[in-house]
Amino acid sequence: MRERVLRKLRTLWRRVFPRAPACRIEAVGEARLAIDPEYPAVVREYYAHVVGLFRRALAERDAAVNLVFGDLPADFGNANPVRRIDLQWEHTLVKPGGRDSDGAPVGDVPLMDGAGRYLARVANRAHLETCDAIVDYSRANVENLRRAGGFEAYLAKTIVVAPLLYDIDTTQGRRRRDAITLFADLSQTRRRAFLDAARAARLPLANVNGIYGGDALRALYRDTRVLVNVHQTGEHHTFEELRVLPALLCGAVVVSEDVPLRETIPYHAFVVWARYGELADTVRAVLADDAAYRERIFGGGRFEALVERMRRDDRDAVGALVTRFVATGLLSVEPTI
Repeated sequence: MRERVLRKLRTLWRRVFPRAPACRIEAVGEARLAIDPEYPAVVREYYAHVVGLFRRALAERDAAVNLVFGDLPADFGNANPVRRIDLQWEHTLVKPGGRDSDGAPVGDVPLMDGAGRYLARVANRAHLETCDAIVDYSRANVENLRRAGGFEAYLAKTIVVAPLLYDIDTTQGRRRRDAITLFADLSQTRRRAFLDAARAARLPLANVNGIYGGDALRALYRDTRVLVNVHQTGEHHTFEELRVLPALLCGAVVVSEDVPLRETIPYHAFVVWARYGELADTVRAVLADDAAYRERIFGGGRFEALVERMRRDDRDAVGALVTRFVATGLLSVEPTI
């Protein structure tokens, strides 16, 4: 409750006293990029990854276009067409009554318990619909909106870019941390309850917070045997790929609470899934048979091959978008789901 009140107060403060967005203009041949170096810290590394893919696509095509990444003003001083791109990095799979879901329509994806259907919730939808392109991290998010209906114009300019933030390194190495969680807000009831259960079960698990990206997060993942992924609330159920996929790239085995539309996640076979009440026992089993789980997940080169295909798909999606921006002036693309 306290965190919810604080979040509402922070949102109100930003509305009354909005920050002046920082803007860095970068040249890539004839193109220009407007980048926000103060994009929200929790997704700043993913934002930089997405910008990097567009930077590469622009360099390969020598495209004369100006791209604005985020909700910030930009003065380019040239005659290039301007296109605005932003990220959708929230959950769309939200149960009725979930936080910040007022006005979201009921979709067509059944709830995990079968008692109803998920909402199709798009946070900050009004802003995103003014953009020329939207980048989402989750195919499940997009599939939820597609099944719900009524999002055709939104989806027509949405592409999915996976959070493939690091070079792949799944070697065993020296992993000194047995199991970790990355809970920033320990007042959240279900995450607090999981940590209490893990402590009661004497699991060698530690919660680490305050590390959102860069070399520090990569080093943490490469020093960890098991990352445990638990939804923050009982209502927001999109898979937390921004946390999980980078951990897998660094060779951490991921034990995750089960999710809806899991089949849309390209790497779902490389995650150890469990129900919320079975997470502690599952983590214990994985730690006890670490070698077998690591072989199943990282052995044989299957995960590496999938990651390379995903990287190629992301490059192709971004490249196609840049080509359309320049060659045809279209403000929309086919959704990549």
